[in-house]
Amino acid sequence: MDPRLFQPLWDLVGIRGWNSYTVFEFLTLFLAYPLVYLVTRHIVIERWKMFLNLSLMFYAGICGSKLFHILFDEQLSRFLDVIRTAGFLEFLRQEFLYPWKGGQVFYGGILTAMAAGTLFGWFLFRKDRKLNILRTYDIIVFVFYEISAVGRIGCFLQGCCYGAISDTFGLVFPGRSAAASGLYRDGLLESSALATPPLIPTQLIEVCTSGSILIFLLVKLPKAKQLWTGYYAWHALMFHAIARFCIEFLRIDRRGGLWLFSTSQWIAITVATVLIIIRIRMLRSNRPLVKGGVQGV
Repeated sequence: MDPRLFQPLWDLVGIRGWNSYTVFEFLTLFLAYPLVYLVTRHIVIERWKMFLNLSLMFYAGICGSKLFHILFDEQLSRFLDVIRTAGFLEFLRQEFLYPWKGGQVFYGGILTAMAAGTLFGWFLFRKDRKLNILRTYDIIVFVFYEISAVGRIGCFLQGCCYGAISDTFGLVFPGRSAAASGLYRDGLLESSALATPPLIPTQLIEVCTSGSILIFLLVKLPKAKQLWTGYYAWHALMFHAIARFCIEFLRIDRRGGLWLFSTSQWIAITVATVLIIIRIRMLRSNRPLVKGGVQGV
């Protein structure tokens, strides 16, 4: 639980380096490409177009996750102050030219990446557009849950996305961590320099849930030709919606919400509802679910 975990390495090579959160964020990018190469050996798609789409989706997703953080994590007033003092162009440069600095919403990344993938896919795939866009969804969910499983380790080391105080199932985060700063800001800690009381490590819970989703997808991957197009995306997004809805009850960090639920819970409810409607329409459709990677919706 140390944001400066890699600092001895940076000192050794004589560079400024990145904090732990940023290291794991970029690690997910480097792991994404070999993972997509593996997946596209089973899900048929033009690989170079998928790699290009992946690169565009990655940047769109991280910008989208930053935008959701600004709009829905009770951070809007702080960013408006930045705009008033530094100007709108400087705000865009700071937050969207380098959006990986911290402060993201995972669901924002998923939704904007899928929207971007749809848009880019429309231009990239001149033939069988709908089929290839659906296959893109099937492929990209492997990356989503690799990002979540690995990236949440960075959250844990940074101390963000923390859970409620718990003496039975809690871990202590050090002073100056994001958790300590958050508890101090909310009046639950006398100083941000102090260690936190035991907090539920919701970051590690999400590492486990996202890792389990990724393992499920990989186990099912060799059977891709026997499964309907959209199978991987449907199941991964549904499993994650259920898991994320439950995990949110354990968190106490500032992240915005409405009525009884957090922003992520409302998104999870919406995603699950849309997926159920899609599945019902598929089952009621007169069109057969053709296997072997052929369009099923």
